[in-house]
Amino acid sequence: MEARQEARRLPADTVYDFVERTFLRAGVEESSARLTARGLWLASLRGVDSHGLRLIPHYLKAVQGGRINPHPDFSFEQTSPSTGRLDADHGFGHAAGIRAMHHAIDLAREAGSGQVSVRNSSHCGVMAYFAFEACKEDMIGTAYTHGTPKMRTPNATTTFLGTNPICLAAPMALEGPFCYDGSTTLLSANKIRVYGERGLELPPLCGADEQGNETRVPDEVMQLLPMGDYKGFGIAMIVDILCGLLSGMPAGESISDMFNDPFSQKRLLGQFYGAIRIDVFEEPDRFKARLQDLAERIRRQPQRDPNTPVQVPGDPEKAFQADREANGIPIAEKEMRQLESVAKELGVEPLRDAD
Repeated sequence: MEARQEARRLPADTVYDFVERTFLRAGVEESSARLTARGLWLASLRGVDSHGLRLIPHYLKAVQGGRINPHPDFSFEQTSPSTGRLDADHGFGHAAGIRAMHHAIDLAREAGSGQVSVRNSSHCGVMAYFAFEACKEDMIGTAYTHGTPKMRTPNATTTFLGTNPICLAAPMALEGPFCYDGSTTLLSANKIRVYGERGLELPPLCGADEQGNETRVPDEVMQLLPMGDYKGFGIAMIVDILCGLLSGMPAGESISDMFNDPFSQKRLLGQFYGAIRIDVFEEPDRFKARLQDLAERIRRQPQRDPNTPVQVPGDPEKAFQADREANGIPIAEKEMRQLESVAKELGVEPLRDAD
């Protein structure tokens, strides 16, 4: 039986203001505080709670311990008409990623497409946050990151690669962008933690214990299973080539551990961002109308389960966002207590229910 936690709904704007104030009070420079707060807020707004507000205490510990630089000196070097690299100076991955994507967009305006590699970065949250920036300019956005080596290698007993998510977002005619944003494992490590905190059993083929044997008990999971076995592993390796090897950062099992390494240790992560101008291939309005039509044709397919809609990637997140914009972001009591503790420690006005 699933254990459920009561959650309080708070207005989305109120939640964002709290997150930004918290990072500013913690000594994070204004731009990084704003961009990181918006990335965490967007994750929670879209229902990706594993990468949202619950990570605030973790990030603050990383700032206090020296892992994350609260005043980074981001530096960008253009390496060709369509490529560049950004040194994040160990700052917040959210802030570095938005800056990198904006550079990619600028490159694309001139060259048709832009690709930017990021080095000396840290955890950057949901990749959709960055890809959406390109869609605002009638471009297709792509975003990749590698991470803690938690994925079990097929036919091995140990882990080697991270969950290594990939994201592609493209503008549509009548709704928000199409967006595929997913890790190369069925669930991320943060999502499995959420299952554990809520007392839930995992779905099949998500995790394995220390010996590599599958388990559905969140607290027993020491390894994540690649989706589609070697196929998911192969996609994860592609991401590591882009994010680790092209950036000059560690790759594979050499990547730092988000939760188990000391907070004084830099993450040394790499990311890879891209923007593609639609108009160098197709008239943008026609592209967006055809993508809209493609999505609607998929949704109109006969339903095997009449109670479950046929969806395209990004539909669940759009539904979460519509609900949470209208009714507030739900915050479980345990997370609320953690945020109240953070607010008290920093002297920030705590989150309050709407009057």
